[in-house]
Amino acid sequence: MSGPLLLGLVLAAFLLGVLALLGAVLRRLARIAGEDRNRALLLESLRGDLVGRVEGLERRNAELQTILTQQLGTTQHLLEQRLSGQEQSLREQLSHQAASLQSQTGLLQRHMEGTQATLAQVTEKMGMVQQTSLRMAELGKDIEGLQRLLRAPKARGELGELGLETILRDILPKDRVVYQYAFADGRKVDAMVLLDRGLLPIDAKFPMEDFQRYLEAEEGDRPRARKAFLANLKKKIDDIAKLYVRPGEGTLPLALMYLPAESLYYEAFVVHVPEEEDLWRYAYERSVLPLSPGTLTAYLKTVALGLKAAAVEQNARQVLDLLATLERDLRGFEGGFETLGRHLANAHQKYDEGQRALQRLSGHLERARDLGAERPGDASE
Repeated sequence: MSGPLLLGLVLAAFLLGVLALLGAVLRRLARIAGEDRNRALLLESLRGDLVGRVEGLERRNAELQTILTQQLGTTQHLLEQRLSGQEQSLREQLSHQAASLQSQTGLLQRHMEGTQATLAQVTEKMGMVQQTSLRMAELGKDIEGLQRLLRAPKARGELGELGLETILRDILPKDRVVYQYAFADGRKVDAMVLLDRGLLPIDAKFPMEDFQRYLEAEEGDRPRARKAFLANLKKKIDDIAKLYVRPGEGTLPLALMYLPAESLYYEAFVVHVPEEEDLWRYAYERSVLPLSPGTLTAYLKTVALGLKAAAVEQNARQVLDLLATLERDLRGFEGGFETLGRHLANAHQKYDEGQRALQRLSGHLERARDLGAERPGDASE
């Protein structure tokens, strides 16, 4: 409760108490007036004074009530304004909070949808991972089976031949390669490339066991394992040089040794140890060119370009021969065409002469007809 309101209430209570006290005094004075006339005059005087004071108090009370009413109205108006402003502010806050809550709810819903989509993707990926794991397990079994298969020298040889055949078929024309080419003594090479200048033998070698022992050897045993691995490769180089380099049977003074593993080729012919013999030079001195899948592909592409160039040159010669034949045929045609032209000119001349003779004959016939038409007229006259 405000201060002015409380003050007005206190003053009103005080005036009411004073009025009650004055009423009691007046009643008592009225009783005493009957007993003592002298006192009556005094009391009448006091009464008039009290009446004046009461009237003043009443006027003061009315003024206080008016002031109190005005203050109460002002206070009520201020309270209403403050309540209205607080209500508007509260409504705005509630509206803002409702909009924020709605936005947060929408954002939360979108997050939930995104989370659900992510969970679905995770579930799908987990399924794919499981399938991949199963495939990897199957692939591991296949690799294990392939490793068991490659322990057999014959299977390794067949795998090397298959890789060599795949590369040759992808790069060279079919008519330029013969697989399992047989020499005069019955010895066969894995592939023979038919070049214009001679035959190029290619043999696949896959010394897997020695290479695997070298890779798996302990640090102290690696030099000995590497020495055995290189010794095996030297033997294969010697075999190729001895068995397949046969210029007497039309081969080039060169043979290719195909190694179907890049790591094997790298360890044998790229890695050089100072104490070791240069295996590349060893093969070069024996007219053997060792190649990996990558280097063989590059080499064969060069050969294919040479074959295409030779084919283009041969086609050019054939085109030149054909042009010479066409030139002879064209000259003969020109002679016949000139003769035909002369014949046509003579025929055209004879045609013109016949046409002029036919015109003269037509003129004679017309005059003869005119003379025949004039004779009947003469007879009638």
